[in-house]
Amino acid sequence: MIVSRSMPAGTSHGEGEIVSPRAAAEARFGAGARSASALRVRVQWPERGVVMVSVGGEIDMASLPRITEILRQRLTAARLHTAILDLSQVGFASSAVLELLMLAHHAAGRREARLLVVPGTGRVRRVLELTGLSGLFEQTGDLDEALARARR
Repeated sequence: MIVSRSMPAGTSHGEGEIVSPRAAAEARFGAGARSASALRVRVQWPERGVVMVSVGGEIDMASLPRITEILRQRLTAARLHTAILDLSQVGFASSAVLELLMLAHHAAGRREARLLVVPGTGRVRRVLELTGLSGLFEQTGDLDEALARARR
């Protein structure tokens, strides 16, 4: 995503230059700094037929397209029998997290794959509880439990 941001003269990016949010944060906090809200997505294949997608940071309408594209790609893998969606490191979750979960639920269902959700104890769990959708998803307390269930 690219945003237009006016910056005071004398900054490293110049006045009114178009910069990415990450570049703007690096300019303010140093190149090695990482914003707590930055979207982080990690994909692992812990064993044959199991994919684990871990998401951290913020899930909102701006980050949703990137996450859904990664999920869509991973859920089309051959011989996939279980997908684990780890949302335990999500710091902010708008209603977009519900769209993400529904997309993952339907994609896994089309593949006849099992979807295990690790909501964590924070925002995602609260959104699921407030909307009454907790019962729709097979949830686990942590990644170890999700991997153990995937092996069954």
